[in-house]
Amino acid sequence: MFFSVGVELPATENEAFGLVVPALCNDDFGCVSAADSQADIAPMVQDAVLSIVDLMVESGKDITQLRDAGPFAYAADPEYAYCQQWLLVDVDLSALEGKQQRLNITLPDALLRRIDSRVKQPSSGYRDRSHFLAIAARHELLNAGSEAPNS
Repeated sequence: MFFSVGVELPATENEAFGLVVPALCNDDFGCVSAADSQADIAPMVQDAVLSIVDLMVESGKDITQLRDAGPFAYAADPEYAYCQQWLLVDVDLSALEGKQQRLNITLPDALLRRIDSRVKQPSSGYRDRSHFLAIAARHELLNAGSEAPNS
């Protein structure tokens, strides 16, 4: 899942980048971190997100319902006015969503070839067919009810 990250730039060379993930900040939780360099931002955010989401799971929260409003929405929010930059960081939450289950599905061979072709592209970000189908299913469920499926 992609998370919007607000970045507070360091005022001096002795300060770190301040990081906040607004989608995970509410009355019960807060997701903040810091990074000493730009190269450390993504790993620090990923670690912070995984830690907070793990706490959410332990407290019984349904993490499949997590939503990120996007960097433009958060940048317009006065609560995050201190953030000079916004970026998106991808964090794989699949390990926290529960036990993996094997299933047997049937797909048209042309569709399967298209999926395999997309998965094999180095820039796709997909680990395998299952990862692709899980991402597609999450996307479809997120948009459920907005339109009827195409056959």
